[in-house]
Amino acid sequence: MIQAGHSLGTSVLFLEVNEAERHFLEKLVGQGKLPAFARLLSEGAIVNTRVPGWNAKKDRSWREISPWIIWPSVYTGLAPEEHGIVGFGQDTSALRERCVWDVLDRAGIPIGIFGCLMSYPPRSTGSACFYVPETLADESECFPRSARPVQEFNLYAARNYSEGFGLKGANALGLLLKATTVGVSLGTVARSVAQIPAEKLLGAHREPERAMLHSYLSFEVFHKLYRRHRPAYTAVHLNHTAYMLHRYWRAAEPQRFQDRLSETDQRFFASVEARKRYEQKFEHWIETSFRFSDRVLARMIDEVPDGGWILFGTGLGARPFDPCDEIHNPVVRLVRERELFDAIGLTDYTVLHQMNPDLTVNCANTAAAGAALEKVSALHVLPGESLFTAQQRGRQLFLELNMPRRSRAGGAPLRIRSSLNPAFQADFARHISEHWNNDQSTAHHNDAGLLIGWRKGHRVSSPHTSVAVTDIAPTVLSLYGIAPQAWHRPERAPIFQSSK
Repeated sequence: MIQAGHSLGTSVLFLEVNEAERHFLEKLVGQGKLPAFARLLSEGAIVNTRVPGWNAKKDRSWREISPWIIWPSVYTGLAPEEHGIVGFGQDTSALRERCVWDVLDRAGIPIGIFGCLMSYPPRSTGSACFYVPETLADESECFPRSARPVQEFNLYAARNYSEGFGLKGANALGLLLKATTVGVSLGTVARSVAQIPAEKLLGAHREPERAMLHSYLSFEVFHKLYRRHRPAYTAVHLNHTAYMLHRYWRAAEPQRFQDRLSETDQRFFASVEARKRYEQKFEHWIETSFRFSDRVLARMIDEVPDGGWILFGTGLGARPFDPCDEIHNPVVRLVRERELFDAIGLTDYTVLHQMNPDLTVNCANTAAAGAALEKVSALHVLPGESLFTAQQRGRQLFLELNMPRRSRAGGAPLRIRSSLNPAFQADFARHISEHWNNDQSTAHHNDAGLLIGWRKGHRVSSPHTSVAVTDIAPTVLSLYGIAPQAWHRPERAPIFQSSK
């Protein structure tokens, strides 16, 4: 059952902007470019968040704090090792009934969920006003049913991001037009349709607008649903800032990076000066992403009722990684993956592209998944370096591509081989499609996120400067007078205090 509006009691809006790094937030606030955030910081309280037990010194430790791992800890209060989530498409049974919104829903408190990571499948015991899961959900199921066209478009676009933002087919455009009935503006439709021609005419520096378009569209739909239902608890998740930080930190702050060419840079530029001239075209995108978040925040400050709370959280932070020697992560796509997996003996399986080249492989059963894991883990290009970081959960495999460095291959053509079958070879270029421009990671995950608490018409303070992400869920429940749940082990909750 979907309930209508709610006017009494506590109101909380949780605005989730994935990995919105505090360094840039404070820098841009200091420059007077984020007035809504300046108000939140002036009238509210900000704390750092951290991931309990995370070891930054481990090799490739940033893999262990991916957003699809940490946001479930924010929602449930369970540490990553307790909930066991490792990839999109995973069975979320460990999270169901334990997310903040599940607890509130059972208590009869109206909720509205939009885009929260690993929130699939949509569910309610009767108190949900709307529920639109993440854009990499297994299916487009959501409610109200009128929101389905936007979720179908989101899933199509997210899984085909590098193929023209999903605008190649008339079907995708039809879905986008249908989404105007639930809040997508004709202006956003027009900008989406014009995106690929703009990239062709103006150049690659227009490509990051794809990530912005997704957030424009999502917020328009969310905002209409919020105004119609005004749930007591609402959460919306946006990812545009994380996208910009990962790819364009070097463009925004070149002084923090070496004046050298990375292995990927060398494919496109003859000199550091040429690379810098190119990257100047991208230097504004991080600021652009924060400015949009500021506009979203300003709109919601107006919308929340007197006494209503806004929580702004990032789940994680980010830190710069120099592609010259700290990270090798160029933008690539895995193609003809079934041809590759069939060739090494996988049978009776399905593949879901997540953030390609990441994949979920669903096998017939746990035993079949174990056999597939052995075969996939044996693939390599360079000795001692698996082609995939592979993890098994039940009948599912979660694969993350490890892009080999050509310099280690001594200039020889790259070939995919198997340590289980010395006779097996596959052409690397046939299965790994490399991006046509210089896109590569210049930053990655850091466990130091942030959480801001603000209450309309009140002053908010916190006795803490740093809290665990697992303290956020019991803090949210405390705002409704609900005690920590049996699975919670709060250290510093509640995090915020308010007074007139």
